[in-house]
Amino acid sequence: MAKTKSAQFLNKFGQKAKLAGARLTDKHINLAVTGLSQSGKTAFISSLMNQLLEVNESAQLPFFSTHREGRIIGVKRSTQMDITTSRFAYEDAIEGLSKQPAQWPQSTTGISQVRLLIRYKKKSGLAKWLSEDGCLTLDITDYPGEWLLDLPLLEMDFAQWCEHCAKEMRDVQRADLSAPVRKQIDNLKLNALGDERHLQEIAENYAAYLTQCQVAGFQLLQPGRFLLPGELLGAPVLHFFPVSQSQLNMQNIDLSKLKKGSNIALLAERFEHYKQHVVRPFYQQHFKRFDRQIILVDCLGALNRGYHSYHDLQKALNWLMGSFAYGSSNMLKRLFKPKIDKLIFAASKADHITSDQQTNLVKLLDSMLRDARKQLQFDGVVTESTLIAAIKASKNGVVQQDGQDISVVQGLTEDGQSLTLFPGEVPTQCPQPEFWQHQKFEFPRFAAPRLKEGDAINHIRMDQVIDFMLADKLQ
Repeated sequence: MAKTKSAQFLNKFGQKAKLAGARLTDKHINLAVTGLSQSGKTAFISSLMNQLLEVNESAQLPFFSTHREGRIIGVKRSTQMDITTSRFAYEDAIEGLSKQPAQWPQSTTGISQVRLLIRYKKKSGLAKWLSEDGCLTLDITDYPGEWLLDLPLLEMDFAQWCEHCAKEMRDVQRADLSAPVRKQIDNLKLNALGDERHLQEIAENYAAYLTQCQVAGFQLLQPGRFLLPGELLGAPVLHFFPVSQSQLNMQNIDLSKLKKGSNIALLAERFEHYKQHVVRPFYQQHFKRFDRQIILVDCLGALNRGYHSYHDLQKALNWLMGSFAYGSSNMLKRLFKPKIDKLIFAASKADHITSDQQTNLVKLLDSMLRDARKQLQFDGVVTESTLIAAIKASKNGVVQQDGQDISVVQGLTEDGQSLTLFPGEVPTQCPQPEFWQHQKFEFPRFAAPRLKEGDAINHIRMDQVIDFMLADKLQ
């Protein structure tokens, strides 16, 4: 038994030493693929892996400079460092896309990881003199977008969180959705002896309210595990909810002097437990270690759902940006305290619009990120805005109408019918609220394209994203 433990320790120590060595020599990237629900994270990672694994075969990557220079020797999947975390289901995604009819990759329901090893020919300089070949380790972590927005809770206490959520619940756009659970919360006797079953009932109704908000297009929703609880389903750690300041005042509750065992004490205790034992480990195990980041943004989906959804998405992006450690990175920082030094914002689902509207979509994304970007620039982070279709499901075409050429997109609807349409112009900034009273956006949804054996996934601008994130480490 002692020998077994000793061997396990040495193996774990050896893995960490190798990782530290790779970081110190700048040959390791821990990549965060970030985005809120329905932004296309799973499709993105599946496509990213496919393009790299097929880099010397069928992948079309003209803007990936290392590939264009003929210096990629090969890419393979390797065993991830944390073998207690699920493998990213790449094979399932490819199998689904290869079916007839094809199936989109399944949305993320828990944390998964993947490691790729990229072997390349060194370009020039001292590094090439020491060794002609190099190997870059690329680690990617996938996780539910719903969990992202919990990270700012680490900087909040129960009172601050209650104030934030109570304000959201009474917002004019959410008031009708929250009315039933607000009534239940307002009728709760906070100083009464804790009634766990009653608290569970209200918490489940609060979770149902959050789900209704998500369906209605809202993004800034907390706690994220209420929407996607995973292994915590039914656990008391999820049986809490916000209480308004007016209710606290009416019942003479001082949050700094709570009656032990009371309803309000249980709510406050569970909030703190959720922070310390659910959110903090998630942050420490994953987010503190990232050194490059891709943020996927579904601008078109937000436009389809209306001003409230677009505005809420913008708030949510600003909200979560504070959870990451940004700043220029050097060798010592990479080894001991990694910081994100390169960040790309990508408007997803670019195949839902005509090619002449792509510039507008990038401008729309930039307008959404204007405030968040100011601090990043001050911190010395290299940023880029672009658009992508990780899995291209349509093609551009031209039709004649009244003697004029009209650009259109062509694809299959989700029920298999052919669709040809001009989806409309993309605004360069968010329209005023009254715009949606007279006109609506209806950017289409397409069926997944079938992936033929031997082909790489068709895409828009994935090669530019790969070049921005990896090329400087492949010198």
